[in-house]
Amino acid sequence: MRILAVDTSSERGSVCVVEDGILLGEIRLRRSVQHSDRLFLSVDFLFRYVSFGLREIDLFVAARGPGSFTGLRVGLAAMEAFAAAHGKKGIGVSTLEALAWKCGATEEWIAPVIDARRGEIYGGLYRRSGTTLSEIQPPAVMRPEEWFTSLPSSEIVFCGDGALRYREFITHEKWSVGEVDLYLATALAELALLPCSGPLSPLYVRRTEAEIARKRHESLASPNPKS
Repeated sequence: MRILAVDTSSERGSVCVVEDGILLGEIRLRRSVQHSDRLFLSVDFLFRYVSFGLREIDLFVAARGPGSFTGLRVGLAAMEAFAAAHGKKGIGVSTLEALAWKCGATEEWIAPVIDARRGEIYGGLYRRSGTTLSEIQPPAVMRPEEWFTSLPSSEIVFCGDGALRYREFITHEKWSVGEVDLYLATALAELALLPCSGPLSPLYVRRTEAEIARKRHESLASPNPKS
């Protein structure tokens, strides 16, 4: 099985090629604003150094979020186009699940936390058992103090840039912070073969700016109810 996986959900983007579970090559992209310019150059560069071409990829994989709206669209659209052009399958994988998987903890629950900006975080709660990743609490976007307070007092390992930024809320004696490499393309490639994978469609959690603006406009345009 040959897999091309890309993560453009954050400023730590990455692209990798995997064959039968072996990583053949990986490129890491530091700035999300450049993903649209550098993604295709990175894919082209990788295929100069593997023994097969893009048409011989069996599975095209992209991070589906939550994360940067613009970044997610870049990766998802690219993998959808490649899959369609070569008549192959496309898979989307949650960035929270990729973080949880890469954390590797099996004895405790895993809480991946992504800094969502605007004073909020994306968070979820998972349990890994062997080659299975189970969702304990679905993805949510909240203010960090609200989300951390909502969690049970069980043994939990936190990971992700949100866990590092809001470490002051990780105070329970059974809670700890795990160090995880935040470049996720390789984890996406692994999870794409498991049942928790999904379609090449975005998992935003937070409403887009366009949706927020539309709701605001509708609210302002609605006539005031009569008293």
